[in-house]
Amino acid sequence: MSTALERRMTKLEAAAHPEANRVALIVRRIIRADSGEVVRAIIGDKVVDRQTDESEDDFMARSKVEALAGTHRRPARMILLSEQDVAL
Repeated sequence: MSTALERRMTKLEAAAHPEANRVALIVRRIIRADSGEVVRAIIGDKVVDRQTDESEDDFMARSKVEALAGTHRRPARMILLSEQDVAL
């Protein structure tokens, strides 16, 4: 296949799926410098707490999946809080 034809096919495929490059999730991390790791995620009206044996990275990945699965609206919004900030 020629290079010009490949470029044209790529453009046509991208035009067929215009939503593929949209932002799906906005993550806001509200943590003071001295407050430690993320322990809670607020996704709309839903609150997701970190499990005691769960790493921060695993918790954030799980929270992102729950945020995207929990709403059809895009972009979805997730707010991350530390243990000290949860009380606020």
